[in-house]
Amino acid sequence: MLVALGYWTYRAVEGSLREVRAGGMKSLLDSQVNALRVWIAEETGNAERIAREARVRDAITELARVPNCSGAVRARLDELLRPLLREVGDSTFNVLDARGRLLATRFPEYCGRYATPAFFDEMKPVFDGRARFVRPFIDAERVADAPKLRQGPAFAWIAAPVRDPAGRVIAALSVAQPANGVFSSILQAARPGESGEAFAFDAGGRMLTADRFGEKALLPGSPQEAGEGVVLIPYANHRGAVVIGAWRWLPELGIGVALEMEAKEAYAPLRYLNIAFGVVFGALVIAVFAALASAGSVLRLKRETGRRLGAYRLGKRIGEGGMASVYLAQHDLLKRRTAVKLLKPARATDETIARFEREVQLASSLSHPNTVEIFDYGRTRDGLFYYAMEYLDGMTVSELLERQRPVPVARAIHILRQVCAALAEAHARDIVHRDIKPENIMVCRYGGAYDFVKILDFGLVKHISEKHSRDLTRTLRILGTPLYMAPERLRNPADVDARADIYAVGAVAFLMLTGRRLFESADDLELTSKILNEEPPRAGALAPQAVPMELDLIVTSCVEKKRDLRPQRVADLVEAFDALALEHRWSQREAEEWWNTVLLTK
Repeated sequence: MLVALGYWTYRAVEGSLREVRAGGMKSLLDSQVNALRVWIAEETGNAERIAREARVRDAITELARVPNCSGAVRARLDELLRPLLREVGDSTFNVLDARGRLLATRFPEYCGRYATPAFFDEMKPVFDGRARFVRPFIDAERVADAPKLRQGPAFAWIAAPVRDPAGRVIAALSVAQPANGVFSSILQAARPGESGEAFAFDAGGRMLTADRFGEKALLPGSPQEAGEGVVLIPYANHRGAVVIGAWRWLPELGIGVALEMEAKEAYAPLRYLNIAFGVVFGALVIAVFAALASAGSVLRLKRETGRRLGAYRLGKRIGEGGMASVYLAQHDLLKRRTAVKLLKPARATDETIARFEREVQLASSLSHPNTVEIFDYGRTRDGLFYYAMEYLDGMTVSELLERQRPVPVARAIHILRQVCAALAEAHARDIVHRDIKPENIMVCRYGGAYDFVKILDFGLVKHISEKHSRDLTRTLRILGTPLYMAPERLRNPADVDARADIYAVGAVAFLMLTGRRLFESADDLELTSKILNEEPPRAGALAPQAVPMELDLIVTSCVEKKRDLRPQRVADLVEAFDALALEHRWSQREAEEWWNTVLLTK
């Protein structure tokens, strides 16, 4: 029976590990595909904006009337486009008429030549008035009969229609970047493990990212026909490394995205399991008898005392997230009620443990009264990580909005001022919270005071002055709802400073004052595109209550897309809210009456 049990355990662990790896690879692949689509949406908006520029449109209209490629007009167009393209990071451009003739290009020798049928077929929807992404082409596949062709990587194109004053499409303006550079930049954030790689490929299996990937496909079979897949059985890739992989073919883009990870790293736990199996088998016999002998006493102890973590006795669960659960607990000696956050055993990887420890260490270094206080941190005998913090009698801003939407101006100022005060201490220590949202702001009855604010959940906190600390949240660009993420975080999660928290404060303030989200959308992809490209509305224009002009301007400045236009210090916001509170005062009597009303209606 023990042999059968051991074999079954081994197979179960192996199967579970394969499922975990498959799920992880698919999640990373989803993240990369979404990141690629966000980039395409942003670049498409830039191309449409450039195509609508009056001077650009007039120059292209003049080019379209010239029977032969005019050097003077083309040079003027190049001069107009150069600063515009520099702003969006593009390397080259094409202007194509409805017959497929190149009216202008950064390479003069191509001017007047015709696009190849394959490239022109990709461009036809643009002449129907639709901007689109065009799969990467090398020049030999794009330009027909040119006397001299540029040698180099394929370009990824974003094409937008150019219209005359009557609204007719007269040409297609395409801007491009080298595919190997832009795709590598987008995909490099989601390398699975230490040995993993992420890359893009075309229909022929040619790599579109870094040159070191070579010229042949890295995955078996025909990915553009298969659509997507995960290969968990190790295989040798083009470099001779034994890997597992996952890929997805994107027919609407004409490209695919793939991930690979060395099998020895992916299945490292199995190697340790093989080594330990013999030892565990011998120990299992002893453990069975020991377990039988102690089972009765353990059950009695649990009935008498409940579950214990160190000096804390756990009670009911009061909260749960993806990584950890929170329990109401009591210290054995102090008899003080606390909240204990317990890392889930199934999520206790090296990265999550490191994030858990960083959350405790950085949060416990803060002493501002509006920051949740950490009492203790430890690890149980069975390997469970936990920390104890103060138990708060209150509700989150998200729960507050379910009872009072929108929040009155005076009360919103009172709450936001405390949030900023807590952040001011953190920012002074070069600590950025990175997850300010209604669910992480608690409004409490605390020490006899009402509407006392506490900032919670430092799980995504970052110490920006530690140059050599790794970014444990680098894959969070797409994961989760980005409603309170600043635009620079969506473009590059590692590029973050205190002004990202200021943006989040502005988004929370907008929600409290108006009862509406800063951007409404059907899905995260549309939301991300709006955050990157659309101007946010003014709180004063949408709020069902009168919002003071000074407060409206503060909220608007906090959610500026360019961080240089936002307030540069959260301490400045504290001073601004202090000034507003003199005119719009939220008294303790009003707060107490509101809380008493809520308690009576429970």
